[in-house]
Amino acid sequence: MNLTKLALKRPVSCFLVILALAVFGISSIFGFKMELTPDIEMPMLIVMATYPGADPESVDELVASVIEDSGSTLSGVDSVNSYSFENYCMVLFTYEYGVDIDECHNDLRAAMETAKLSLPDDVDQPTIIEMNMNSMDVMTISAVEKGDVDLLKVVNEAVVPELESLSSVAQVSVTGGSEYYIKVELNETLMKQYGLTMSTVAQMMGTVDFTYPAGSVTQGSQDISVATSMEYNTVQKLREVPLMTTKGQVITLQDIANVTTASKDASSISRYNGQDNVSIGIKNKSSAGTVNACKDVKEKLQQIQAENPAIEFEVTYDASSSIISALTSVAETLLLGVVLTMVVLFLFFGDFKASLIVGASMPISLFLTLILMSMMGFSMNIVTLGSLVIAIGMMVDSSIVVIESCFRRQKSTPDLKQAALEGTKEVTASIIASTITTIVVYLPLATMKGLSGQMFEQLGFTIVFAMLASLIAAMMLVPLFYTVFKPKEKENLPIDKLLKKFTTWYQKILRKLMKRRRTVVGVAVALMIGTVLLAGTLDMELIPAADEGVVAVTVNFRSGTTLEKEDEALKLWEQIAEEEPDVEFYSVSISGSSATLTADLIKKRTLTTAQVVDKWNEIAAGMTDMDVTVTSSGSSMSSMMSTSSYEIDLQGNDRAELAQAAEDLQAEIEKIDGVVKTENSLANSTTLAKVVVDPLKAMQYGLTPIQVGMTIHNVLSGMNPLTITNDGSEYAVWLEYPEGSYDDLNLLMDLGLDTSFGTVVPLRDIAEINYAQSQETIMKQDGLYQVSVTSTMTSEKIFDAQNAINDLVDHTVFPDSVTPADSMMTGMMNDEFQALLQAILVATFLVFLVMAMQFESPRFSFMVMMCIPFALIGSFLLLFITQSTISMVSLMGFLMLMGIVVNNGILFVDSANMLREEGMSTEDALVASGSTRLRPILMTTLTTILSMIPMGLGLGDNGVMMQGMALVIIGGLTASTILTLILIPTFYLIFDKRSRQERRAAKKLAKSQRSGKTGDAENE
Repeated sequence: MNLTKLALKRPVSCFLVILALAVFGISSIFGFKMELTPDIEMPMLIVMATYPGADPESVDELVASVIEDSGSTLSGVDSVNSYSFENYCMVLFTYEYGVDIDECHNDLRAAMETAKLSLPDDVDQPTIIEMNMNSMDVMTISAVEKGDVDLLKVVNEAVVPELESLSSVAQVSVTGGSEYYIKVELNETLMKQYGLTMSTVAQMMGTVDFTYPAGSVTQGSQDISVATSMEYNTVQKLREVPLMTTKGQVITLQDIANVTTASKDASSISRYNGQDNVSIGIKNKSSAGTVNACKDVKEKLQQIQAENPAIEFEVTYDASSSIISALTSVAETLLLGVVLTMVVLFLFFGDFKASLIVGASMPISLFLTLILMSMMGFSMNIVTLGSLVIAIGMMVDSSIVVIESCFRRQKSTPDLKQAALEGTKEVTASIIASTITTIVVYLPLATMKGLSGQMFEQLGFTIVFAMLASLIAAMMLVPLFYTVFKPKEKENLPIDKLLKKFTTWYQKILRKLMKRRRTVVGVAVALMIGTVLLAGTLDMELIPAADEGVVAVTVNFRSGTTLEKEDEALKLWEQIAEEEPDVEFYSVSISGSSATLTADLIKKRTLTTAQVVDKWNEIAAGMTDMDVTVTSSGSSMSSMMSTSSYEIDLQGNDRAELAQAAEDLQAEIEKIDGVVKTENSLANSTTLAKVVVDPLKAMQYGLTPIQVGMTIHNVLSGMNPLTITNDGSEYAVWLEYPEGSYDDLNLLMDLGLDTSFGTVVPLRDIAEINYAQSQETIMKQDGLYQVSVTSTMTSEKIFDAQNAINDLVDHTVFPDSVTPADSMMTGMMNDEFQALLQAILVATFLVFLVMAMQFESPRFSFMVMMCIPFALIGSFLLLFITQSTISMVSLMGFLMLMGIVVNNGILFVDSANMLREEGMSTEDALVASGSTRLRPILMTTLTTILSMIPMGLGLGDNGVMMQGMALVIIGGLTASTILTLILIPTFYLIFDKRSRQERRAAKKLAKSQRSGKTGDAENE
């Protein structure tokens, strides 16, 4: 109340504050970091360890198990997953949310230092990597040579340093291209003639290119540094490197080798629209923001392009474009909500000034909210903008109640200032209570952990800021503007006539329903039960999938598959993408045993992304010798977490039984309608060939097994004795045997080994080849072996197929040693849903406490709380009609609904209590309260619902992400408004003692009147 008096007393100061809010609010917009979603930190650390030459079983037993045991007992560790491959392993430590990940990193690093003592000597020091969901490339650049230029060299030496120098760029990665080097192709026959080996040649070459400081000498009045040096920095000079034979003869390198410049066999392949290229990936610093980083890179790229005309650069992926598009769509939705709200206000008030007064509270509240968001360090993302859309409809609620009260008070108080003061005073308690109930709903968000806490923390605080700002605007600016602009409420408007008819009908029906309280409650409860049963048919997912128009094809090959074979398979997928009419462009990346094709679809496409995924999955189902996964992709979190596949995990301590159980389950799942194909992680195996050296036979020739192993490695992989520098560029020098010399095991077994006795012994005389089959991947969770059975489903039947798979697993009898386990995604969904349900319960309790203190009565608080469960009728019904899912986002809508639906109930009960204090009977007070509050209730409800309709329709890019939340609020608020006008009076009569006393008194009076009439009749 003091705020209202202050505003009316100091109008000039208020207008200056408004001006300041506008200036600082607009300026804060340009300072926001723009992202698609809030920054998400996953409490996970990955330990990677390399064990060269080891098979997955050895890696699991000797490396992964040691790392698991060392780290599993650390504080905060929730679960441990290990993945053992040929030559290396990854161990994933998942921590409880809320831990200090830096402290956990230090503890794990200390544990790995201790674990290193128990690992085999050949194992490198384990490397710890922090899991970061925001570490994806924000931009990809294609570089294609258009002239005579060493493309990879220019990219690595000129482009990458320029991009890394940007303050907003964290990391630059390069894929594809061929690296030039100096190839020294040895002639084995000539080497034997001179008694030379690859090792001795490498040793002599390693000593010829050097610079060695010798000290300094004095010449005249100064000291001169002296250094001894020798440079062999060209191919011609390398040919002249002197070599000493075993007989003391000096020859040159060209006498036993062919020295040329060559390009290395590519370890990775990159193409864009079928053309070979070098792909440059950009990761941004989290402090800079995606949009700013992409802007900086594009500006720098223009400069690089001008300096390198022989190379053509093209941006093939730009995360900022989708972010800007999504944020623009949400901003348009925000503006549309403002316009719709103003239309509603004008329809009800019929006066532009009145509409403008209430409407002015929206931008002013927005400015203050933006300033507070900037001070908190929030980014401008789809969640914060979505929260502003949601807040728009609620921002005017208090202002509508205030100005409507001012209009009513002016009818009895001609003085404008007095009318504004008394009108605001009349509803101050109600609007404060309704604002507080809305605010306390979001308090659990501040304490929530996990993904949902990080995802929606900014949403909660943004709405809290908006509601506090709107409350201040309603108490200060609305009465001030009312006295300044002098609005006049027009009567006999079309909507007034309709509202009067509806009010008359409502009064009649309410009096009838208040006499049939049991029937009203029974019908409401029946509707509630029916809706809950209906909710049981809704599907569930973590985050709704957004159609971003990107399809990702991931191909995994058997270990050992040649790069040429992988390239051949990807060319087939490139042809598929080329022939797809909805594909605009596509890119390919091949590295190791996996490859990825990413296809961007045109905006106006005939098929949705999900339909293209289904079409390509049908093609993938017929492919053999490779595991193909086709999914929708994109930069949003929903795209990262949603997929057309469903994973069932089995775990146990017997790998043989686990493999058989997975195979049987896979066969049954493949029979389910909607399942395109099924794979299990233990189905793939790889062939290993081990050269087993007999140590006794080797010793007879003066050799050790490790010497033999190093010789084989050098023969197959080559040796790098030195690196030369020419014209500022470094080139590696590699000693190699001619291609095909030892490209199969028979030739390798004929390899001659030089002994310490000056003789040569074939490898087959001291070693043999052992062949073995090994699993490509060995997975464990918390010490138990694990297998994943992954099913790819059509988008139309994805939820039906998931339910059928779950039913199958529930009714399958597994061996005693095998048990089903939740996959990581299922476990995450269960954890987040449980956290949100707990938040909803806490919010409900807090709302109850606030209202009980407001009414100074738990009974009245309980009456209003009854609106909440019945609001679910509309929410679940609208979700069912639109065939939407229950997700983390829609559950957030239920949480928000707690604070919204009770506002109308508070206004209703508060007004009824005041009328009873003035002497009205309970029933009359309820009818009068309903009639009086009908108009503001309808206005606040319509403004909130209309402002959310664009979001509920899922308009714009990534609009589907927040759609579930809007649908829950729209449906719940609609149902609660209807039921509030009927159920609140009913529950009021049921729970209120005074109303029961009035009814008993009325019955006695009626009975006595009937008795008196009967006695009079008898007397007559």
